[in-house]
Amino acid sequence: MMTSTFVSSSSTSSNTTLSPTTFHVLADNTTLISLISAITTNCSSNINASLSSSNTSNSSPYNSSDPNAPHPESAIEYYRASSVVLTLNGYNNSAALSNDTSAPNTPIPSGIDTNLENCLNQTIGAAVPLIDGAMARGAGSIQGIGLLSLFIVLFQLLSF
Repeated sequence: MMTSTFVSSSSTSSNTTLSPTTFHVLADNTTLISLISAITTNCSSNINASLSSSNTSNSSPYNSSDPNAPHPESAIEYYRASSVVLTLNGYNNSAALSNDTSAPNTPIPSGIDTNLENCLNQTIGAAVPLIDGAMARGAGSIQGIGLLSLFIVLFQLLSF
């Protein structure tokens, strides 16, 4: 598991005294390298390049013992069957650590850079789709079964 950091290029629009918003993307190395390229292309105007590890040479292995590393309770979005995660520094969704499945999620804090959040969300969602080739084949198979059934019925009717 690798991680890359993306820091917003500005303070939040609602409060310029807040520090810039920091997001982390966690994924396998190949996926993360691809994502960094897509994110850099699509979101560069929202990213502070000097504070971000938004190039392939600065992504790093995930180290859970690092106090600055993202943790499960800081996840704000999962993609592709949870193989890619977007986390937000300072967010603590205590429901993620609870065994109570009815516990409500902690709301994402106000005052974050929603422009960067939306750009990351849209870019990652488009770059790592969950592809289900079996479903596409399944639809054709069902159609084929229907045609085969129709052929058998017509053959039976014409035989008599």
